[in-house]
Amino acid sequence: MKTIKLETLTLSNFKGIEAKTIIFSERETVISGDNGTGKTTIFDAFTWLLFGKDSLGRSDTNFSIKTLGLDGKPLHRLEHSVTGMLDVDGKPLKLQRTLREKWVKPRG
Repeated sequence: MKTIKLETLTLSNFKGIEAKTIIFSERETVISGDNGTGKTTIFDAFTWLLFGKDSLGRSDTNFSIKTLGLDGKPLHRLEHSVTGMLDVDGKPLKLQRTLREKWVKPRG
C-alpha cells in the first residue's frame, strides 16, 4: 500500500487569498477559525488541485476561484494557482494547477 502525505499547500490569488503557504506537520495539522476566515477556501484549493472541483463537487467553470476586488467583481489579468508538495512512499511529488485568463485586445 502506498503512503501519501501532504507536506505543503501554496495558494496564489485563489479566491480571497493573495498568497499563502500551509506547512503540514508529520502528526496532524488543524485548520480552525471563525466563519468566513478561509477554512473552506483552503479545502477548495486542495480539491481543485487534485480534481478541478470545489468541496461541493462543482467544476471550476461553476465556481469562482478568482480574487474579488473591493467592488465585488473579479480582478482580471491575475494568474491563479495552487501548488501541493506531497510525499509518496518517500519520494517527493509536486502538483500544480493554474488558471490563466486569455486576453485579446478588441479591434476597432
